Amino acid sequence: MKKSLIYLFSLLCMLTLVTSCSDDEKGGTDDAWKEISKDYTSDKLSIGTVSTSGTISVNAASADKATIILNNVVAGESSVSVDATLTKTDAGYAFEGESTATTCNVKVSGTIENGKLTAAISRTLTSALAGTLNLNYVPYVNDMQIAQAHAYFDTGDAQMDAMLNGMAAPVVGQLIAKEVESVTVNLGEEGTFSFSFKKVGASEETVMPPAKLQEMIKSYLTWYEKENVLYLAVHKDALTILSGLNILPENIDLETILGLLTVEGDYYTIPLQVKEEDGLTTIYLNKDILVKAWEVAKPLVGNIQDETIQSILAMVDQVMAKAKEIEFGLVFKK
Repeated sequence: MKKSLIYLFSLLCMLTLVTSCSDDEKGGTDDAWKEISKDYTSDKLSIGTVSTSGTISVNAASADKATIILNNVVAGESSVSVDATLTKTDAGYAFEGESTATTCNVKVSGTIENGKLTAAISRTLTSALAGTLNLNYVPYVNDMQIAQAHAYFDTGDAQMDAMLNGMAAPVVGQLIAKEVESVTVNLGEEGTFSFSFKKVGASEETVMPPAKLQEMIKSYLTWYEKENVLYLAVHKDALTILSGLNILPENIDLETILGLLTVEGDYYTIPLQVKEEDGLTTIYLNKDILVKAWEVAKPLVGNIQDETIQSILAMVDQVMAKAKEIEFGLVFKK
């Protein structure tokens, strides 16, 4: 009887040892989670269809918890820290978490397997601009409706400023109203954007980019807003593609276009100033970008053989050179 008990006890010990070894082989009790704590860049990092020059850092606290830091990966955010859960997989770990950043709420999920981090990142923008903006039309003389434009000039010449500030916005508003009866800007909370317009007398709206392209290019175009600046952003990958298509005018090259833009992480952006007042949203360009844009546009329009146009161009050139401050844009309502 005693020998039987000894044999039974020995058998139980062996089974326990085998089970323990088996668990270790499966990674259930090992310290493999410690090895994933590092910075992932370049060929060790994938965030979908676009490339990134940014970094994703992983700081694992245990086998089921980690802090994921997105550095220059999320549009509009230099760094986003996410508390994530870890789950063991056959080849490594899966992770998932979400966080509130400056411009948006961020969700991230993915895997760390065979030394490579693959992530899917989604944003929900928290800006009050998200939604549909319609160009505002206001009454003018003789029952005329004109588009509401915004213009402000400070050249240091009181007479010139009075003329420009009194005439520029109504003239532009009339020109727009003669051509289009509506303009709509759609700023999706997930980061997509598009605009549409309906020409006077047309039966349908023209949408840009066309609906059939929106899904294809949504990874390359986005927007965000912070500190009263609306940034329209294009991913660097898109401009690389554009440079190979040879579709720019003869005297305009890609470097000239890039000179108009601001670099923010993986994106080139156009910063648009925003003012909100009395239920209306004014979106406009300031002097810095207007002067740059004028230098690009001037060669394109300078050879037009029309005295009236040439006199207007000469005045614009003078204003751009003298102006201390310029604001020019359009007024929208939701």
